[in-house]
Amino acid sequence: MKLVILQMSNILLPALIGGGTALLLGIVIILVFRFFSVKEDPLVNELTEVLPGVNCGGCGYSGCLAYASALASGEDSNTSKCTAGGLETAEAVAMTIGTAPQEYIPQVAHVFCQGSGEYTGKRYEYTGTPNCASSTGLFAGPNSCTYGCLGFGDCYDVCEFDAIWIDDGLAHVNHENCTACGKCVAACPKNLISLIPKHELATVNSCANHWPAAATRKNCKIGCISCRQCIKVCPVDAIHMDENLAVINQEICIHCGECVKVCPTHSISQGLLVGKEAEKAGRAAAKAEEEAAKAEVRAEKEAS
Repeated sequence: MKLVILQMSNILLPALIGGGTALLLGIVIILVFRFFSVKEDPLVNELTEVLPGVNCGGCGYSGCLAYASALASGEDSNTSKCTAGGLETAEAVAMTIGTAPQEYIPQVAHVFCQGSGEYTGKRYEYTGTPNCASSTGLFAGPNSCTYGCLGFGDCYDVCEFDAIWIDDGLAHVNHENCTACGKCVAACPKNLISLIPKHELATVNSCANHWPAAATRKNCKIGCISCRQCIKVCPVDAIHMDENLAVINQEICIHCGECVKVCPTHSISQGLLVGKEAEKAGRAAAKAEEEAAKAEVRAEKEAS
């Protein structure tokens, strides 16, 4: 009998201790949830409903919820940071918070390079990992222009909105799909992609080459040759030279197109890209116009 009681006590005692410990922990958890739980701010939920929910990071936060929390807490007062939602979302956010709408300037990613295989060559055959980040580490990549786009598509891989395509070793941006989230900007190891104001007549010198004219001509037929013709004709002083490269200040530019007309290498272009076929058609039209102009000059010479 004593043996049975002893055996039962050996079983019950650990069970009682375990049960008591579990009960105590349960009480502690309940108390923690009751006294230390964070109450949800209804404004955060309202803002989250207003935001598009794509979590692209264009606002500078990890996602829409993080941006909504910052706005609701007063940590951030800028209601126009949602690039994916655009003007309508910016106005809706301001209305939800109860503030006046702030100025919203839509932006779009732009590739500052036009050096496709048609205009550039190769210095060596690259056989390493097929991405821009890796190839950049090997003498700035295989292309003849060491400043230019490598075309392996690191930007394409991170774009969630089907706004980037690669053609003939060069990245292009479809402005209709681009939300200016900035992921392609961060992904480019050459820093060739930047956000610019989304103007239908965006006038940009799509070149990042700082070489002297002779070196540029040798390695890229469409690069900036620092001739300064654009600076001479600009009526608002929106262009300045930065180490052999003409840079257009997008905030000053009035999109008159005078610089586009005088650029001898067509490094400066005007207008945003829509899609692959439209871009090719535009280039074909520009070439046809250039050939027609040359033919007219030849005809005038022969006539004289």
